[in-house]
Amino acid sequence: MADIPGPGSVANNLARKQSADTALNTFRPPPFPHSNPDHHCQEFISPEGRYDLYHEILFDSLIPNYNIGTTVSLVSIKYKESSKLEGLGNLYSNSSSTTNTSETVAASNSADSNDSDEENNVTLHPPSPAATASNTNGNKQMHVLRRKFSLQAAAASQESSNSMPSRQMTSIEGGVGSNNATSTLSFLTRGHTLSGNGKAPRKPKTSITKSNSSFVQRIITNDQLAKILIARTSDDTNLFYNCGTSFVWMDATGHPKEPLSRIIFARSYPTVHDVNMLTRGSDHLDVIIGFSTGDILWFDPLCNKYGRINKGGVINSSAVTAIKWLPGSENLFMASFHDGCCMIFDKEREDLGAFPLDSSTTNGIGAGTTLVFNNPLAKPHVSSGFHQVKIESLHEDLYLKVTKPHVRGAHKCNPVSHWSVSKNSILAFAFSPDFQHVAVVGLDGRLRIIDYIDEKLLDTYQTYYGGLTCVAWSPDGRYILTGGQDDLVTIWAFREQRIVARCQGHSSWVTSVSFDSYRCDENVYRFGSVGEDAKLILWDFSVSALHRPKTQKQSRHRGASVSSFSNPVQGLGSGYYEKPPTLHPVLEKNRVAFLQPVMVQTIHADPCVGLYFREDVVVTTDRRGRVAVWKRPP
Repeated sequence: MADIPGPGSVANNLARKQSADTALNTFRPPPFPHSNPDHHCQEFISPEGRYDLYHEILFDSLIPNYNIGTTVSLVSIKYKESSKLEGLGNLYSNSSSTTNTSETVAASNSADSNDSDEENNVTLHPPSPAATASNTNGNKQMHVLRRKFSLQAAAASQESSNSMPSRQMTSIEGGVGSNNATSTLSFLTRGHTLSGNGKAPRKPKTSITKSNSSFVQRIITNDQLAKILIARTSDDTNLFYNCGTSFVWMDATGHPKEPLSRIIFARSYPTVHDVNMLTRGSDHLDVIIGFSTGDILWFDPLCNKYGRINKGGVINSSAVTAIKWLPGSENLFMASFHDGCCMIFDKEREDLGAFPLDSSTTNGIGAGTTLVFNNPLAKPHVSSGFHQVKIESLHEDLYLKVTKPHVRGAHKCNPVSHWSVSKNSILAFAFSPDFQHVAVVGLDGRLRIIDYIDEKLLDTYQTYYGGLTCVAWSPDGRYILTGGQDDLVTIWAFREQRIVARCQGHSSWVTSVSFDSYRCDENVYRFGSVGEDAKLILWDFSVSALHRPKTQKQSRHRGASVSSFSNPVQGLGSGYYEKPPTLHPVLEKNRVAFLQPVMVQTIHADPCVGLYFREDVVVTTDRRGRVAVWKRPP
């Protein structure tokens, strides 16, 4: 028989509710310093010409969280005009019969979701292969996750618009019934990639306008949203950004100048976000948002519906520091956390609950060893339906522990996979253009290269000083950029496994690095960086033009690196050993080439946070919540 609450219990419940309401009303971001009053940058000059400030987004009503700053996600949609007019025409005709714009949008999703393309100017990182209207299914096939030992006939290769070498993708085979106990992402991603079957992507189910959740305070939509969406063309760009407790949807060019929608969250700050370029369509956008509380929101702004993942930090309560959709996947995305782990999630799965912590199962395992738990002599750590799959090295810099759901429940719960990467915060990661590797950086000052399909740590590079805060791949996958607390941008050669150059120019921490794929060719790479010094710096890099140090030359071979491992583990039966990860020690400044910038300009009145190159504009952001759009030279 259920207990009946007495008067005291009712009073306590009312008191707790009043206390929660008071906390909600008094929740304010921490104070922030004043902006530089003398800063008024309207243009900057580079070797190719003048970049003018085309549009600036800054709302005084939005109180920023200075510690988090502002980042943006940019996405354009390729409309088929007939489908757009049919779908959005119904939306427009229905808008006159309701006063709630967001509900009108939700009720009018009749446009074809396959109308999106894969334009080169929509990604924030190296662009995907160019698309044509006559090869819609072929484009989807090109974006299936790469699986190196289960190849199928690759789709016809396509050249990207930046003239860099084309990439060839292959699809994934295998599944739950696989006998491979290591069960790499081929096992994890079956059924989560588009393969030209024409199935529409699934959408979140909870209406954000009608939700009584304490997580979302309210959403404000533009009164003219239906009309605005009808008038949009393939040339229009959607811009999403975070500021304080708000997540804002804007038109990137400021037409209109008011937000299309704005979500205000209660007692949690959005920290990072990303848009799925594979599933975007005229009636559907998959946006994932990470929060300071560890929560993750799956949101569709076109129908104002959402789903929650890691609700209340039930799996991990530390802040989400980076989040990205896995290339080629409809459902899977990766998030990194302040506690030093990375997790792969499925947008449609439920949270399992508390995740098992590190246990003593690592004791006695030789460094550099991969432990596979299909061995009858080796007992996996089992807790809450998860088991530990493999551990790579006990050396702190070569450590990667992979834990994932038990096979029987793998299709039901999040996370899909859990990586213990570092004891320090992971701050950023970036996927390679070949969709095989991910570069991970963090406060421990290490650049880690991980084969995320096989979930194996390959290389660890040490920085000169302090932590690493940002990372980016070149469009052809040959080079990796990192920026960090040493005020330097560093260039690493991925295939040669060596440091190439250090770039001096910033006077404070570097916060974002990015290649300008529209100004890269086979000989010269253009990239940019921004930092806490509020500067934008542009660099042109070619190996032949590097200033070589006069001291002894650095070796280009793996022999210059150090592999750390001990004697093999005895008595593991069917366990096996693979090539251990490699630790690359830091080189002194006088042994590394350095690169001079081609342009240095203070562009913001506050420390910069983000840098994004587009075909026609360059976008920068800062800690105060300002988004600046710079028009490229004609």
